[in-house]
Amino acid sequence: MLFKDDEVARADALAVRKDSGWYRWTHDTVDVTGADSTALLDKLLVNTVAQCNVGREKYTTMLDDSGGIIDDLMAIRLEENHWWLSTLYGPQMVRWLGEHAEGCDVAFSDITPEIDMFSVQGPRSAEVMDKLLDAPVDELKRFQIVDASIGGISVRVDRGGFTGELGYEIYCSRSDSDQILKLLRDADSRELQTLEVFVRSLPMEKGMALRQDYHHLTPFEANLGWSVHLDKKGDFVGRAALEKAQEVGPRYAFVGVEIERESYEDICQNEIVRKRGIPVGKCRQMIYGYTVGKNIGYAIVDPKRCPLGTKVTIGPNDSPAVIVAPKWC
Repeated sequence: MLFKDDEVARADALAVRKDSGWYRWTHDTVDVTGADSTALLDKLLVNTVAQCNVGREKYTTMLDDSGGIIDDLMAIRLEENHWWLSTLYGPQMVRWLGEHAEGCDVAFSDITPEIDMFSVQGPRSAEVMDKLLDAPVDELKRFQIVDASIGGISVRVDRGGFTGELGYEIYCSRSDSDQILKLLRDADSRELQTLEVFVRSLPMEKGMALRQDYHHLTPFEANLGWSVHLDKKGDFVGRAALEKAQEVGPRYAFVGVEIERESYEDICQNEIVRKRGIPVGKCRQMIYGYTVGKNIGYAIVDPKRCPLGTKVTIGPNDSPAVIVAPKWC
């Protein structure tokens, strides 16, 4: 939980928005190889990953047969038949791949224990990275990954992140983590102290969500319809359900909420959202946004009863709130 007067958390947030900050937080990483690796991923993901060039990444979602999101992830193409899947649910991803890989020339494993990741974020992140790396990253494009080195240590660097700012992620062998950590601590960049700032507050201000926020919604209901390629060749898991959902229209709306009280501490995940006392949805998460100076959150609501601007209450104390677009800056 974050509070308006938490000066450490505020300094963390403003460093990323106005300067640069870094943190160590490794996503689960699933390694996928084999002649059929791309075909298998194309069968499981909503967009056409086969069109992703080597050295590039695609944000995508993975669905169940009902068209509901079971995971969102980055599909990273390292070589023609070599992929990394960056997720928060590695073991589940491995099981799901296994359920659909029969007869495929493919191998996959959760390599999270073998690697570490450091993220450098903020307007000045390129400057910080150029001082760290043995060769500059100025020309690196968004969602591009390259082999690089830091102080002679082999790493992979991509341009991306989860803050909505210019940023870079450094992947290294777990055995090199301490050396990379020392070099980052000697760099001219703030080491972020507050997990909820870089996992929740900064991303939410920019409209970024975690799987748990829209788990089992369709991509259309989760505002991720742009990622779906219904015109791609071949079938993919959940396609038929998505085509039907597109015809019928959304059952739910994934929206933003702003709490009008000083604190959101009485609001837990899945608290009921009410309009004039009638339940119309559930609150998924709340956090304080230091850039926007508000208590903000996500909710899943009835789209017919909760257009933007609707006044609602949330939780056991009927905290007053308003429905807004799920992006604040």
